[in-house]
Amino acid sequence: MVSGIVKTGIVASVGVVVIVLSSTLGWILVPDIATSEAIITADNEAVFAAWSSPPVPVYIDFFLFNCTNCEDPTDQDVVLHLDQLGPFSFTEGRIKYGVIEENGLLTYRENITYFHTPGDGELGLDVEVVTVNPVYFTLASLISDLAPENLAAQLSTIMHNKLDEVDEKPFMKRTVREMLFDGWSLQPYIEILESFQNETGIDLPPLPEDPKFGFFYGRNGTNLGEFKIESGANGLDQLGFIRTWNGKESVDYWNDTYCNMINGTDGAIYPPLVDTSEKVYIFTPDLCRSVYATYERDVETEGIIGNRFTVPEIVFNTYDPENLCYCPDHKIDPDLCFSIGILDMRPCLFGAPVLLSTPHFFMGDERYVKAFTGLAPNKEWHETHFDLEPLLGVPIFASKRLQLNVDVRRYEVPPRLLNIKDTVFPILWINETAKLDQASAQDVNKAVNVIDALNISRWCFLAAGIALVCSWLRYARCFAIRW
Repeated sequence: MVSGIVKTGIVASVGVVVIVLSSTLGWILVPDIATSEAIITADNEAVFAAWSSPPVPVYIDFFLFNCTNCEDPTDQDVVLHLDQLGPFSFTEGRIKYGVIEENGLLTYRENITYFHTPGDGELGLDVEVVTVNPVYFTLASLISDLAPENLAAQLSTIMHNKLDEVDEKPFMKRTVREMLFDGWSLQPYIEILESFQNETGIDLPPLPEDPKFGFFYGRNGTNLGEFKIESGANGLDQLGFIRTWNGKESVDYWNDTYCNMINGTDGAIYPPLVDTSEKVYIFTPDLCRSVYATYERDVETEGIIGNRFTVPEIVFNTYDPENLCYCPDHKIDPDLCFSIGILDMRPCLFGAPVLLSTPHFFMGDERYVKAFTGLAPNKEWHETHFDLEPLLGVPIFASKRLQLNVDVRRYEVPPRLLNIKDTVFPILWINETAKLDQASAQDVNKAVNVIDALNISRWCFLAAGIALVCSWLRYARCFAIRW
């Protein structure tokens, strides 16, 4: 007959085995298996396929501003009125190609194609829009910035008169189609550009054989450059982090080490185990810089609870010490910097006076809103945000909203020809969205449930093992006392 102490010893031994197995399986083997399944590699066919050709559709809506009283470019007293037209809806097709795997890194390009998918009641791409002429003001700005001081006014007058001869004026009327992807001819500007180069000796970027301009002309069916990112093999806490863009570890637009840093991911993938106390960084080639978002609240999408991150006001506040380097003139005179809400894109767009902001100047300086009638900033419509499933780090919803503006000034053009107030003139804004569909949401829920079950199981097994050992310890203590 087996004695009580032997039985208790067997129980203790079983308890130790359970503790060892639960620790090995729950904290070593299972996490290793889960980690290997999350790494982006061609060997993980399902993960690689979802990353290289995302199953979740991406939509982009364009909204354009039509100026209803932009008749006289010399009337400084008129308050310009803007009517918002749109949305003009497109679907994006994205596919990564030329993928190279090396040392836990993925090098690739991503082709982006835009397909017009008009919604009910859409006006159509041939509707006409009255707005400022971006090419006119780009030339005026370049002459003001680059021409010798004694020639600037003369060249500006020549520019204005030559353009006026071919009916190119400070304000223009173009179709939505032309303003977005089709573009319009720049032939009337060629002679002026050549004259400018001859007079100043300044080399301008070469023009294509059939020069055209559109805000997204030449973008359809192209990519945003070569990315090299972490696959997760060097640690899932680095998953998706960009190591180089176009072969460089930083950009060179901002003449400052801090502002030139490439931080975070491309916004499509994030590391798991989201920490809501930390900033989430994203590098956006369209902005020529990295931005960050901070946690705001929890939201639910397709039955999944996600952490919502939003881009705070301070990110586009040039007066913040960290952002001064995004103002090209801050070392000359900080007063030359734009106020809250504006990013001057001249450094990365060959000096073109393009300014980016949130739509309707949401969270920006009110003076930009009050310069027009017809603008109405609204958090629900104009905020950029994204929602991450906290365990896996999977984006379940994202909405990127940006507004494209032109820095409208008189520059060196004589007042009799152009006498407009200095203003940040809105041209259009975009709403680029992606939402996890029901099928993908079910897959995410299954993965989360499996991980949750494993977490619960390993703690239950560990608790059972500890309970068995404790029982033996209590019996052994009582036996020792009786002995």
